Amino acid sequence: MSTKVSNGDRFGKEQIVNSSLFTAKEKDVLNVILQDDKNYTIEEAKQSMGLFINKEVLN
Repeated sequence: MSTKVSNGDRFGKEQIVNSSLFTAKEKDVLNVILQDDKNYTIEEAKQSMGLFINKEVLN
């Protein structure tokens, strides 16, 4: 069984949050922003996290 992830592979929120590809802090962010009923590529998860982290804070 291969552990290599291809660009087209899609994973559920739980699989992404439990993977070793992200740090604990990144997993906390992903746990908040990813939806339970959707599947994501690793790149989509990274892009979503980047958008969330760099979002402008409103007063």
